Amino acid sequence: MSVRAIARWLCLSTGAGLFVSSAAFAAAPHTVLPGETLWSISAANNLTTRTVAIYNGLPETAQLATGTTIYVPTVEEGAAALASGAPAVAPPATSGAAPADAATGAPEANSSITTIAPAPGMGHIPSPYGELHLTPTAADAWNAMRVEALSTYGTDIYPGGPVSAYRTYEQQSELYRAFLAGYGAPANPPGSSSHEWGTAVDVESPEMRWVVDQIGWKYGWTKSHGPGEWWHVDYLGG
Repeated sequence: MSVRAIARWLCLSTGAGLFVSSAAFAAAPHTVLPGETLWSISAANNLTTRTVAIYNGLPETAQLATGTTIYVPTVEEGAAALASGAPAVAPPATSGAAPADAATGAPEANSSITTIAPAPGMGHIPSPYGELHLTPTAADAWNAMRVEALSTYGTDIYPGGPVSAYRTYEQQSELYRAFLAGYGAPANPPGSSSHEWGTAVDVESPEMRWVVDQIGWKYGWTKSHGPGEWWHVDYLGG
C-alpha cells in the first residue's frame, strides 16, 4: 500500500483531524528522516521544492527538523497551492534558516544544493532563484523558447530550483549520494549528468513541461531524461 493510500485509510478509519482543508485530504504525511531536506523530499515525490514549501507554509530555504511531519501533496493539490500562494496545512517545526557565512551572507548548511557557483563564460536564464547558468547556445535557445511560451501560451518556463539548470560536479555528487541513500530523486553519477554540461533544465511544473513539449523542438529543447522524470528536459541543439 502506498504512503498516500495509508494516509487516506488512517483518515477514514480514525477520523483524525489533520489540520488540513477538505481539499487537502489526499496529501500524504511524511516524517522527516535524518539527512532529509525539503528539496530531497520534494524531488523524491516528483514535485518541486517550491510546490511542497508553499503547500506546507514554509520558505524554500527552511531546514526541516528530524522527526517532524510535512505533507506531500498530489500534483493537483500542489498546483492549486502554487496558484493561490497559500498554505494548505499548518506549518511544521523547522530548525530555522541555514546559518549565514560571515563573509558572504550565503547559507552554509546544505550549500551545495541551495546555491550555485559562478560559471564564467556561460549564458544565463532567469528564474525565481536569480539568474541560473547554461551553455551560451542552450541559454539563448531557452530564452527564445521562453518568449514564445509567454506569448503563445501565457506560461512562463523556468528552472524549479537553484540547481535545476547548470550544477557543479560537487552538487551532482551530493544529489547522487542522496539518491543512493534512498531519500533523493533519481540522479546520475557525478561526471555523467547533462546538468553538469549546462545543457539541461528541471522545470517547475508539469504545465511548463507540457509547453516545452509543444514548442521545444523548434529550439533544440526536448527529451525527458527518464520515464518518470517529467521535470527534466535536455538541450540537444538544433
